[in-house]
Amino acid sequence: MKRETTALRIMLFLYILFCLILAGLNQGPDKELARAVAPYWHAYENEGKTLLILVCGLLTHRITKAKGRNTMRSKNLRRFLLAALVLHIALPIATANPELYFFAMPLPWTTLPLQAGFEGSAFHQSHLQTLGLGGIRFLLRFFWVYSSFIAIGTVLFGRRLQCSSLCLFNGFAAEIFDPAIPLVGKKRKRESEKTLSLLRILRTFYLVLALAFTLYWMLIPSIHELQRYISPIKTLELFWYLGANLILAMAFWVAANGRFYCHLCPLGTTLALLAKLGGMRIRTNVSSCIGCGACDRACPLSISIQKQAKAGLPVHSFRCVGCGHCIDACPKQTLRYETAFLSCLSGMEKNKEQVGGIVDAS
Repeated sequence: MKRETTALRIMLFLYILFCLILAGLNQGPDKELARAVAPYWHAYENEGKTLLILVCGLLTHRITKAKGRNTMRSKNLRRFLLAALVLHIALPIATANPELYFFAMPLPWTTLPLQAGFEGSAFHQSHLQTLGLGGIRFLLRFFWVYSSFIAIGTVLFGRRLQCSSLCLFNGFAAEIFDPAIPLVGKKRKRESEKTLSLLRILRTFYLVLALAFTLYWMLIPSIHELQRYISPIKTLELFWYLGANLILAMAFWVAANGRFYCHLCPLGTTLALLAKLGGMRIRTNVSSCIGCGACDRACPLSISIQKQAKAGLPVHSFRCVGCGHCIDACPKQTLRYETAFLSCLSGMEKNKEQVGGIVDAS
């Protein structure tokens, strides 16, 4: 497995390098250079990312399969590949818009879709030239439908839907590069309570700032006085996106773990609230816990699972992204990912099986 891990490390390094170069040039102040780089950036984000998920996903599947059960991880990898094929290949081709992935990022992670709907923004003007008004309206409808799907789906299926199946910003990298992260040093142990407390404060700051940007672009069409601040707000958002999100997430891949950014993600925080509404949890009494601690060691978000499992109590954590690493790690298969909706479906399935067994017996 050493060769596969080395190959993953090389591809992660190249992914970070080219992403920083192309994203920096594409989002930089030189508009002529940005336009020249745009086709390469789009190809990198669409076809390049999809190919990366396929190749690295296969390598990671081989590595994790050799180490033990990887049922949940395998599902994550397959779903990320499917999401990339749809959002980065099929839909961009069907809509003739290589930037469609911007509209598959629900609020409050990015305000670009809102900017596309405001006639005074540069993002609207650039799309107006290439797609026309009808194309922009289609993308805005797609954005709101997709965002509604994520919101409703999270209530029904928990954060696993977005964070471990559809997130093509940080979630996919955390899964397909997991055996190679961090690039420098060894994997970090569980975060201390002091670190987790600091991350909770930062998480609130990230959410408040993201909501402030969202509110600004939602109010700007009706409050004309806000339009004078477009330039500084856009510059601040650019630094926010590149520095506090893109570059910071990649720094975590190099020095910490793939899911470290998930502590801060404003979209993840919003979805955590919806997931709580839907009763998302890790069930711990499917069998008997032996106290080996494998679940705690496997959790990339430093959630205390073993303590609850020993008591047979469900784990309700604001940080849980539904990756299922703890479930795969448990040697006794004690754990199960659930939501109220999934439990209801499971109960209905069991009732059907029981009725079927009675019919067969008769």
